[in-house]
Amino acid sequence: MRIHCLKVVSIISLFATIPTINGDEAFPFFDGTDADTKVLMQNAQDRIEQVRKSDFQITLKDERGKPIRKEVVIELQRHDFDFGANLFGFEKLSDSDPAKQVSLKAIEETFNTLIVCDYWHANQKSPDAKLNWRTPDSHYEIAARLGKKPRHHALMFGYPRWFHKFETEEELWKIIEDRIKNVATRYPNIPEADVINEFVNYQYWDQNPHAKYLKSTNFPNFAIPENGERILELTRKHMPNTKLVVLETNLWNVENPVFQEIFDYHWSLIQKGVDYDYIGYQAHYYALKNVPFQKGTKEWGPRTFMMDGINRGLEQMAQLGKPIVITEFNPPSRSNKNSNPDQPRLTDEEIASWEANYYTLIFSKPYIHGLSRWFTIDNLGGRGMDAGIVTESGQLKPNYYALKNLIKEKWHTRLEAKPDKEGKIAFRGFNGTYTIKPKGREGLSLQLNRHDKTETIRF
Repeated sequence: MRIHCLKVVSIISLFATIPTINGDEAFPFFDGTDADTKVLMQNAQDRIEQVRKSDFQITLKDERGKPIRKEVVIELQRHDFDFGANLFGFEKLSDSDPAKQVSLKAIEETFNTLIVCDYWHANQKSPDAKLNWRTPDSHYEIAARLGKKPRHHALMFGYPRWFHKFETEEELWKIIEDRIKNVATRYPNIPEADVINEFVNYQYWDQNPHAKYLKSTNFPNFAIPENGERILELTRKHMPNTKLVVLETNLWNVENPVFQEIFDYHWSLIQKGVDYDYIGYQAHYYALKNVPFQKGTKEWGPRTFMMDGINRGLEQMAQLGKPIVITEFNPPSRSNKNSNPDQPRLTDEEIASWEANYYTLIFSKPYIHGLSRWFTIDNLGGRGMDAGIVTESGQLKPNYYALKNLIKEKWHTRLEAKPDKEGKIAFRGFNGTYTIKPKGREGLSLQLNRHDKTETIRF
């Protein structure tokens, strides 16, 4: 089954006044927007006001139940929406590494969620080997120290090379369940976990060693919805309170046949009533076949990297009615797997502007619950040469400042207010976790969102 959405029109640039530096003179400044996207992006900014903010009322009382009349400071500490960053490779960097130091400070100041990486092949070197939790343990420690929500990546990815020792698929199902149980036992309170990763796409990766290996074993093919259902049932058995994610890569473009196959895969799982929480999307943006980003792609058209082209794919997937999380994001970037020394790239300023427009579009979608970037440091975590918010030498990049401006300033709520005679304060703010601090008293934390709009607080 395929549900196709109507074409929607596009966005205005948030950074249109930034000049092009070292850019290609054949193209104007590129940020994924043009005249055709103006309506889309204006609507996106309007929807953020509607779907990410609420009208709140709080009543402040002292320990005797009398209204507090002193001025208070009310400030958002954490959005309900997950703004995530990735810790891939951080355990390999020394604590004195400038890029690591700068990244951790940037994460602490701006993001609220962290990707914890746990790959099976590194965790279990042989069927009887002692399990190695060094990497995920170090990532969870960082998340706890910085007070960030962790999301676990990934249960079914990074497969051990000893599967060929087992002759039957049923033997492998027992090993697969053991893997899930081991993770659930080690980390009993995982908020969100990537379960099935890239099992539609691996069918087409004939040159990928990971895909070749899986095709040469009896490993269950999770591209078959029945196997996807089985793995999700096993995961729910051992992780009853975790948000479960089924994720795929490949651009969500309505002209992309693999995207349509991913769509059909989720439709099949939903029709079967399979219990999982989120459709996950690896939103990696690279130029294909050395076609400049400004020209899109030969396969899927000139709007591939424009916000309206991206919007069409999101809107089609949303018609399935299941929430979406973007689990791995990088802006338009050169690839370190591309041997062409003149491969297409955008300037740092263009990347910052494009990324700000992308975050604005995503944040405006009520069905999207989180956006986690895969690259925190350039080149660390894959092929994204220009994909991070920190350079390899430890400098913050323009796209970091653009994001911080959005998340901590434009999409932030802070006010100083004096309660009325009944101790009440009414205000409109972003949904999330707030601190309330009257003068001369310790501050308190409370959750305010569209479900919990009214609170009475006793100090």
